[in-house]
Amino acid sequence: MREEAAGLRAGVAVATSNFPPVEWDRLLAVRPSLQRNIVKPRGWLRYPYPFLYGQIDPALFPVADWRECSRKALSVLDVRDWTQDLIDGDDPLLIEQIRTRLLPRRGVMADESEIMVTLGAQQALSLLAELLVGRDTEVGIENPGYPDARNIFSIKTSRLRLLTVDEHGLMPGEAFANCAVVYLTPGHQCPTTAVMPLDRREALLAGAQRTGAVLIEDDYESEIPSGSDTARALKSFDNGERVVYVGSLSKILAPGLRLGYIVGSPALIREARALRRLMVRHPPTNNQRAAALFLSLGHYDALVRRLGKALKERSEIAAHALARHLPDFDVRGAGRGSSFWVTCPRQTDTRVLSEMAREQGVLIEPGEIFFGDARPPRNFLRLAFASIGTERIEPGIKTLAAAARSYENGAPQ
Repeated sequence: MREEAAGLRAGVAVATSNFPPVEWDRLLAVRPSLQRNIVKPRGWLRYPYPFLYGQIDPALFPVADWRECSRKALSVLDVRDWTQDLIDGDDPLLIEQIRTRLLPRRGVMADESEIMVTLGAQQALSLLAELLVGRDTEVGIENPGYPDARNIFSIKTSRLRLLTVDEHGLMPGEAFANCAVVYLTPGHQCPTTAVMPLDRREALLAGAQRTGAVLIEDDYESEIPSGSDTARALKSFDNGERVVYVGSLSKILAPGLRLGYIVGSPALIREARALRRLMVRHPPTNNQRAAALFLSLGHYDALVRRLGKALKERSEIAAHALARHLPDFDVRGAGRGSSFWVTCPRQTDTRVLSEMAREQGVLIEPGEIFFGDARPPRNFLRLAFASIGTERIEPGIKTLAAAARSYENGAPQ
């Protein structure tokens, strides 16, 4: 039997050896791997000073509370709920918690037909791109802005319009010239941390209503308590179903849980559910139920308070350290969210600086990835502090300052 199998394999190898190899470069309709993406080092926890955005300091994760909710999700009654194939549905307990506990904090009122759970905010954006963007659709996107959103929309259309951001977020004047869809982060602009004032939000909504544009509001750090960032979401001012709201639980809980949600008109959510069914049917319902219990038992509220306190302390320490050790760097975002947007001296190339800093154990994010320009500016960086222990912030910034001095001494004039 073994000899027959070996002979069969040999025969197949001889038969196929005359065919040319598959030309995958020619066959692939899209090449996402060629896009410019944020890159984070694998094993970043091994670095002593990881100033990385979107990662979590393991010391901040409520292990005991999450374990309790995971155990409760394994009760007989809960297991009967989440082991079923919901087809295009979601855990009703999680939908209820989003509807009654999370959205009202942002001034958003919605019923069950207007909410759908996703595998993080990125799947939400991908679904919306599939549903709203065609080959000739013009999409407006903030510049600088979220690179993954830019890449998601660019797979669907080549007509991306880069929209100017100032100290108050997206500027409304040019936002709706021919744009059918506009993606924006008004509550906490990515990456500059700007918070959009009320009058500008009203102007953006009025512009969208005049032109018929759809606004995709990514409220990605909405739950992090930071002063004026707790203002009402743009969606809360929308009376005409013009705004589609994208939220995430990943920034508070943990990025690896991959839970987000879309809030929009029932007609849109109906199509989003049908499309999601073709992709993944629905996010794992055991994780949905554990998250729902985490919310309903008050653990989420306690985590928000604890995380807010920790981030406020880390923000103050980082701001003081940057002022002390890097006085020539202009820092934006103190007291808001979990990161700073830093403008370095004009001659600084933060790609080079980040490599020099990495050799000293400091991880930072060069800012050029956030720009969609053909020749993006190179003297910006994002410095986050949720992923690094409080006691390591000042030593890390001091080490970064030493790398910056080395760069200045060796940089070509």
